[in-house]
Amino acid sequence: MAINRRFLYAGLFLVALGGVLVAVDLTAVDTTVLSSALRLWPVALIALGVGIVLRRSRYAVAAGIVGAMLPGLVLGGGLAIAPRHGLDCAAGELGSQQTTQSGSGVAAFQVGTSCGSISIGTRPGDTWEFTSSSTAAREPDVELQGDMLQISSTGANLFENGRDTWNLRLPTSRLAFVLVHVDAGHATADLAGADIEQLMLTGNGASMVVDATAAKIGQLDGSVEFGWIRLHLPQQGEYTGSFRVDAGELRLCQPFGLGLRVDFAGSPREVRVNGLRFEGSTWESDLFETASNKAELNVKVNFGTVLINPIGGC
Repeated sequence: MAINRRFLYAGLFLVALGGVLVAVDLTAVDTTVLSSALRLWPVALIALGVGIVLRRSRYAVAAGIVGAMLPGLVLGGGLAIAPRHGLDCAAGELGSQQTTQSGSGVAAFQVGTSCGSISIGTRPGDTWEFTSSSTAAREPDVELQGDMLQISSTGANLFENGRDTWNLRLPTSRLAFVLVHVDAGHATADLAGADIEQLMLTGNGASMVVDATAAKIGQLDGSVEFGWIRLHLPQQGEYTGSFRVDAGELRLCQPFGLGLRVDFAGSPREVRVNGLRFEGSTWESDLFETASNKAELNVKVNFGTVLINPIGGC
């Protein structure tokens, strides 16, 4: 019986890709070791090239098998570790030059950082404060447009050694919106006392940890690609939200007394609630309908993971 080699190689590629994902998920694989192994990804290209060169020789099948499986192993390894780690672009020593700016009367904040780390907190009243430092003597672009403050990186990229470190304190006065966008970096936020009509979180190859338990938020929106967001949901009020997860991970921690309903869309996806796999399209916490404080979220997932109340917390 003749074998269609194209189907054979395609099947082996998928087996290799899925096998790595399952192995990482079910076993205690050290992702640091896996990350180091992925540095050998050019070997997969070599194997693919060898398979093409030998396609008409007696070694065609063996070379084709190797050329199909190695790229699958590399891609599977990349998808396995991407949700667990943002890019380590923000690692490095604290910058020696430090600049502090402050002001009041701001109703909205738009913050975007690349290859940096940012810590966000609050301070009573309507005054904000922003402190920045950089190992490459860079200064961020801080611009006030009406009642909106925009903060963005200048000149940072993945191939520079310089790292930015920011510290932003938001006022506890009513804010129309706060947008935090992180590329290849890290963000942490403790929003205790904040009063925000709309909070937007975006991470690309980034890690974000946000504690909004003691905040008042009307709308929650977010997206993550090749990284992760860990979010402690607000405990008080009634609010809605939407999230998109592409090859990343979203962790949601539900505080005591909050009723939570989450509608899921997209695939392939993995959803776990309290450590157990959930296969449905809608999950609802106990006593959701009668809860005085409740949140309704829509989450679309493409090659990603959503963990609700994970073991170990957010």
